[in-house]
Amino acid sequence: MAKSMRKMLLLAKREVTPGVDPIPTAGANSVMVRAFTPELITAEFVQRNLLRPFKGNSGSMAVGVHRRFQFEIELAGSGAPGTAPAWGDILAACGFSETITIGTSVQYLPVSEGEPTLTMYGYLDGVLFKLTNAKGTVSLQMDAKTIPVLKFDFIGAYSDGADVVQPAANTVDYSKFKQPQTVGKINTPTFSIYGVQACMQAFGVDVANQLAWRELVNCAGPRSPDRQPKGTAMIELTSMQQKNWGATIKDSAVGAAQSIHGTVAGNIIQLDLPNIQVTSAALQDQEGIAMLNLGFDVNPNTGDDEMVLTLK
Repeated sequence: MAKSMRKMLLLAKREVTPGVDPIPTAGANSVMVRAFTPELITAEFVQRNLLRPFKGNSGSMAVGVHRRFQFEIELAGSGAPGTAPAWGDILAACGFSETITIGTSVQYLPVSEGEPTLTMYGYLDGVLFKLTNAKGTVSLQMDAKTIPVLKFDFIGAYSDGADVVQPAANTVDYSKFKQPQTVGKINTPTFSIYGVQACMQAFGVDVANQLAWRELVNCAGPRSPDRQPKGTAMIELTSMQQKNWGATIKDSAVGAAQSIHGTVAGNIIQLDLPNIQVTSAALQDQEGIAMLNLGFDVNPNTGDDEMVLTLK
């Protein structure tokens, strides 16, 4: 029987012990996602390279077997200042700390070690794909006239898919996931880059964690040895008096970027990038308006401080 790509469900739960399945449930751990892609298997192959008295392949063998999940979550707060969003644990598994100030804010900063791992269950119309000992990376995208999203990419341990009874629809609880606000002048009151209050069409930041599956004797699991965050911004071309972007690149000048999205307490998301460096600028015609595509590196100051995501 054909499987419906509409009948998909993702569950995610923080692991107490890395690699040990904490058994997520539909009632407590359902994740409201879009663009969900659970891979069947990811593997490397080694060739056997046999010598025989005839031509032809000699076969290969799978090594470093693991699995990858990719999905998007709409960017919205919890609905209450000082309460972690439904996607907090998922972001933490991408290398972020979580600091909660009760009744005020929740703040996420990058870390260089100690991030948690997750177990994820991906259901596709009665077929279950599990991902344990999972670590990920994330990018944030905010484009005008769209819904802002967090785009996640996770790797973890492989296990065979299984035919199961999928959790019933009435057991799935998405109540912790709040409705987002679209990006625009009203809902996105602040955007600045290098101090310029630019007319912004698109803005994105990629944490760019390096993800690898490391397979050794007595040791196998995901590794994230480094991150090299980058970002892009499409803005209307400014006057030279406002900002000379060519000189900014020529002088290797650094600056800050900030976006504040949302106007209602509990659903205000502020992203601060205190030390970015623009490395490219390209002109583009958009409906007769001169637009500027900026590419930039997101650099730390003293360490683990290159970006601050604050929900308030």
